[in-house]
Amino acid sequence: MPVKRFADFLHRRGELKDYMDLLVRNFNMDTMKSLMCLNTVSIGYDGKLYDCDFNQQLGYPIKSDSTTESALTIFDVDSLSELMDYTIRNDNHCFGCTAGMGSS
Repeated sequence: MPVKRFADFLHRRGELKDYMDLLVRNFNMDTMKSLMCLNTVSIGYDGKLYDCDFNQQLGYPIKSDSTTESALTIFDVDSLSELMDYTIRNDNHCFGCTAGMGSS
């Protein structure tokens, strides 16, 4: 998955664009129904909720508009069903879970 150190590694070698192009070219619509972010919640050490492990690594909590101050925490929800109202945050790294046979 092209995030954090791996993305930096690819960037330093001048391979990030080619790697991302490979992921985009291998997008597989069939992987969409079984993505991890559709049924899994990650919880940070501070109680912040994330819809994906990779979003957690990137600091993209649920209900955040790029600032962690508005992050939803375990103390804000009574049931996981409440999270169904929130939009899953996507970015370029999501192509990693939808390429080929998928990784979720």
